[in-house]
Amino acid sequence: MRGFLYLFLFGLMLAGSTALAQNLVRGPYLQVITPTSVTVRWRTNQPVIGRVWSGPSDTQLTNSLREGQASLEHSVTLTGLQPATRYAYAIGHDEIKLAAGPDYYVQTAPTTGDKRPMRMWVLGDFGVGNENQQAVYQAYRKATANRPADLWLWLGDNAYCCGTDEEYQQYVFNVYGPTFRNTPFYPSPGNHDYADSGTNFNIPYYKLFSMPTKAEAGGVASNSQAYFSANYGNVHIISLDSQAQQPQDQGRLYDTTSVQVQWLKQDLAANKLTWTIVIFHHPPYSKGSHDSDTEEQMRLLREKLTPILERYGVDLVLNGHSHGYERYYRLKGQTGLSGTFDKTKHIAENTTARYDGSPNSCPVLTKGQGTVYVVNGSGGALAGVSPGYPHPGMVAGYRGDIGGGSMLLDVTENRLDAQFIANDGSVQDKFTLMKQVNLKNLQRINRGESVNLQASWPGQYVWNTGQTSRTLTVSPSTSTTYTVQDSQGCLIDEFAVDVTLVTEANNPFDGKVNVYPNPTSGQIFVNVALPMPNDISLSVADSRGVMLVKKQYQKTAALNEEISLPTPGQYIVTIKVGDQLISRKTVRH
Repeated sequence: MRGFLYLFLFGLMLAGSTALAQNLVRGPYLQVITPTSVTVRWRTNQPVIGRVWSGPSDTQLTNSLREGQASLEHSVTLTGLQPATRYAYAIGHDEIKLAAGPDYYVQTAPTTGDKRPMRMWVLGDFGVGNENQQAVYQAYRKATANRPADLWLWLGDNAYCCGTDEEYQQYVFNVYGPTFRNTPFYPSPGNHDYADSGTNFNIPYYKLFSMPTKAEAGGVASNSQAYFSANYGNVHIISLDSQAQQPQDQGRLYDTTSVQVQWLKQDLAANKLTWTIVIFHHPPYSKGSHDSDTEEQMRLLREKLTPILERYGVDLVLNGHSHGYERYYRLKGQTGLSGTFDKTKHIAENTTARYDGSPNSCPVLTKGQGTVYVVNGSGGALAGVSPGYPHPGMVAGYRGDIGGGSMLLDVTENRLDAQFIANDGSVQDKFTLMKQVNLKNLQRINRGESVNLQASWPGQYVWNTGQTSRTLTVSPSTSTTYTVQDSQGCLIDEFAVDVTLVTEANNPFDGKVNVYPNPTSGQIFVNVALPMPNDISLSVADSRGVMLVKKQYQKTAALNEEISLPTPGQYIVTIKVGDQLISRKTVRH
């Protein structure tokens, strides 16, 4: 009898734990990541008042937040967090934790403009339920075992065939659980998420995900879940809807007067961050399983939208839809059919950008016109190619009838490195973009002073003095020019260090030059009043020696200039009267 009782009690305990395990149906997953907040979502199979515990580690969950009422769909936003900080969390209800452990954590976004390294995983056309989907996911996890992504971007066609709730459960939430619990993501919709409709917005996509529609994560408020923008450090991300007619005006993404496109222009104009990445589903250029020559949606996007993206300096456009990988040169003005492509007109920079020492492989330097377009649509779905493959503007590719894959983007300061990781773990393509490099700098110092010179890019360095560090400290006795190159011979910065032989203490013009206010909140005024006319030169450089202002004045006795200092930091104002130099250090808060 006693043995039977033990078995009975054990059965009750087992049944109870099984019921508890079944209480969590979906998630948790992380939405709308900002420097100070994150939204945690999950689903239970019975209504409960959701609760999120959080703290510095999974054994120190010292804070908790509850929902206001019982629900099946749970959404709790944690606020008051510190930027770029990792927090452990657990979800559940009452005193019951349904999901907790060392891999349940969130890393808040860096402050806007922060240039620290960040990594993104980019996945397109993935929720299929086939072996390729699983292989692509495992290849990503293996490649990032020591450095997981900070952010996850979806390029549409997220759940096949029709974007139903059940398909999202089976082909998305059940597959990527280990990544959902600690990697926030921003989605974009594809035609399959709309079940190929262009007008029905009553779809699971808009019920399952939270979008930063009120500019909670930066950018301009879109007031629409279909399209939005967000900042992450020094990267500005824009998600667009290339499938549906927007309910405000029935406009599509290729309608340049539509509400979506007008918002896009406002958002791009307001963006001041280093990098701009735009994601949407239908590629303007493709000869993969979809043909941008013959499919009207893609043709119109190429004709109408790409000029806008290029005009506003978008660095990288990522699309899905075609079930393969296609990377294009940095294109400009290519709005026609593939047969009209002209390398001499439509390629802004004729480099493979692989940056590996192979011929013609220097980074794309993203100066002037042009945008890099990438089709990345084989995260799950696979297919062949169209007649005319490859597109003449394509520089690298991986056919979907060979295998699938996904992309990793690593951004550090003014450098972006991308790689396409195939489903077998091999890297089938890689490319590098850089900006604000190959600088000519002027530094003015007094004899006996030293100055730090720093290369404008993160990477490898060879100075003309032999050093291989990024920063070089020099104290020349005479004016000297220093140069630093990368190891591939693609980049070179030049630093002209001008040694001033006459100090301000014995300069006859000292006291006749005023630079104020110091410190300043934005503008400075430079006043010069001489007893007799003389040649005057004025220059303003930032702390790196990058010249912002350089002006010459002939035979004048008075000078009054108002100069704007663009960002907080230290600036050097140098006035040369005849052969006499006066330097002023000025700080903008």
